Amino acid sequence: MALCLRRAPAGSRMRIISWSSFADASFRTERGSAASIGVFDGVHLGHMALLDRIVSRKESLMPMVMTFSTNPKASTRRDAYEGDILSLDQKLEVFREVGVEIVVLIDFSEDFGKLGGKEFVGLLRDRGKLRYLAVGSDFRCGHRLDTGVRELRSMNEAAGVETEIVEPVEAGGFPVSSSRIRALIAAGNLVEASALLGRNFEIDLAGSPRTPGTEWNFFDVRSTGRITPPDGRYPASLFDRSSSARTERVVELKDGSLGIPVAIVASRVEFLV
Repeated sequence: MALCLRRAPAGSRMRIISWSSFADASFRTERGSAASIGVFDGVHLGHMALLDRIVSRKESLMPMVMTFSTNPKASTRRDAYEGDILSLDQKLEVFREVGVEIVVLIDFSEDFGKLGGKEFVGLLRDRGKLRYLAVGSDFRCGHRLDTGVRELRSMNEAAGVETEIVEPVEAGGFPVSSSRIRALIAAGNLVEASALLGRNFEIDLAGSPRTPGTEWNFFDVRSTGRITPPDGRYPASLFDRSSSARTERVVELKDGSLGIPVAIVASRVEFLV
């Protein structure tokens, strides 16, 4: 499958709204939408296949993504969850770059978890003026995951909404998935992880507690829910968001904290492979 997403033109705007605002009875999108739904952690090659489909319809429909402000697994499987591949800001940045026009951010809560799949998709069709929906073949939604792709296609067909079920993108004979990428990062295989992401693995330092030192400033990125490679030193590009400066240096990971040289100001770290 050819993934040929282009970056949106400079200055392109993307609207971000909360689920509560979207679900309000008075809300409607300005025009019909082409949408996809998911956690989109990492926004990897498999996710790009979904985004490709909705963005390709932007001449007639508004590309829309429904995603979560935090990964539901972080609360439902807290002990087993290894951490996010991307911060929320990084995820939104990728959506903006590829041309998504509206993002609905869902705060996973007990009340939202009780919402049935039929009701959830009905709100999407009504509030979002849904005309086209692309989801992965393993997609399920609703209370206790009561709605799968078969039910989704059936209910949308009855409402005149086109539904496309997208098969997984494979690499090395196995599906590209966020869990696979997390396992690769945790094992220190950043070459393969970056290949499945479609870009080098990065860590956003925003919000991470900083411990200053004489040689390194350490940022506790694990405390902000991020997955990290094993302890060690890694070649990296350091970016300063305020000045757009980029510097290549060696960084150090130690016990879930990322150390950068004290002379460098950085807000984002790209691991070079």
